[in-house]
Amino acid sequence: MPKTTLTAPGDTVGVNIMKNGTNYTTVRDASAGTNAGNADNKFTLNAKSGSNFFIRRGILLYDFRGVPITRGVRVIKAQLILNDISELAPQTDGDKIRVGWLNDPNTFGTTHANDYSKARYSSQYTSAQQLNNAADGEIVEIDNGFLLHKIQDAINNKSWLHLVVRNQLDYANTTATGNNRVWFDRPNVDDNPLQLRIFYRVIDGRRNQGGGPGGGSASGFGSDSMFGGTSSGFFQF
Repeated sequence: MPKTTLTAPGDTVGVNIMKNGTNYTTVRDASAGTNAGNADNKFTLNAKSGSNFFIRRGILLYDFRGVPITRGVRVIKAQLILNDISELAPQTDGDKIRVGWLNDPNTFGTTHANDYSKARYSSQYTSAQQLNNAADGEIVEIDNGFLLHKIQDAINNKSWLHLVVRNQLDYANTTATGNNRVWFDRPNVDDNPLQLRIFYRVIDGRRNQGGGPGGGSASGFGSDSMFGGTSSGFFQF
């Protein structure tokens, strides 16, 4: 089965959007974050410090307009490969994340403070997946068929894909009592970047429009790139 591993094709970016305040529900349900995206690796957070609550939601904006994968593919499997992980979990499940589809971005093809709003997210997410502190090469399985189809659509349409990454406690509406976080390197600038690995089949009948009936052949290429690195940091927001 062909596969390819992408780091930051085109104008791909990874940012996080934060909101804070003294009422957890108000922070979680806010229609906008503080800005269009912080340029650091602090992708998910569900925390309390003093009387203030903090939530960060990661936005992964993938640019598939020029990816070296032919149109007319069926995505069979996809994974995020995370490096330089920094996690804290004083609460159960605070070291888990979910990946979902940002189906209603404020502006298609870019990030915006309004993309913090969970009202803009599809109800379809991966399972909650636990990550280990200081790890490299951690796999997050895109184990949701709906999300695989959205990756497939973005490839076949040579378009953008907006994903959101959330801490499981944020997803589950669990009020923070401590600093629960999962941070990892971004796809576009950090030294040990996040990668997206895609397993797919080329559907000949769609690839060769106007030709004969589709067969069972497939073509493509693959690569596996892993990086080493370190992770550190304590009680930051």
